[in-house]
Amino acid sequence: MGSIFIKFFIMTKKEQLIIINEAIKQTKTNLKPIGYNLIFWSIVVISMSLFHYFFPKIVQYSYYSSTIYWVSIPLIGMVYTTYYNIKTGIKIGYETQLDRVIRIIWGVFGFAWIFTVAISILHNINPVQDILFLLGLVLLMNGLIIKFRNITIGGVGLLIFTIYTYYNPGLNLLLVNVIGISFGMLIPGLSLYLHKKDE
Repeated sequence: MGSIFIKFFIMTKKEQLIIINEAIKQTKTNLKPIGYNLIFWSIVVISMSLFHYFFPKIVQYSYYSSTIYWVSIPLIGMVYTTYYNIKTGIKIGYETQLDRVIRIIWGVFGFAWIFTVAISILHNINPVQDILFLLGLVLLMNGLIIKFRNITIGGVGLLIFTIYTYYNPGLNLLLVNVIGISFGMLIPGLSLYLHKKDE
């Protein structure tokens, strides 16, 4: 490990930048599963939001039914995506430091999502805007770290859109969810998933 550090230290700046850029390019390739995750969660959340919007009597037929609806389905999704990510990680066979950073960021977001939902249930408030704001920050960080413009733009766009909703309290938050997730998560996710190795 020490010899690798010494070799890196005596390299020219140009050589160091080449190595760093190659690591970022490799991370983009390895993060194709993240693109799949973004697409999967976009479809789940958009579908749930539209179903709730068009069939509110079904989702809200009892006091706790809406909470059960918005917690149980995402938990099932978490089990599936965890299995998918573990399986994909084994298939790739290795993990770069950038991969690890991205994984930690999304893990923290998952914890923050659970905490936000729990607080919203206790205080009987809608967590949509807070979750979208957190998601915008995470997407922005991911895009900047891996130098993937579409993810960065999606994160910035989602943050601006979420801030806008705070100044327009009359907006339907289910439709806000659909619009925010579509532009902030689904489109960038498709872009990352379809990203070519040679770019």
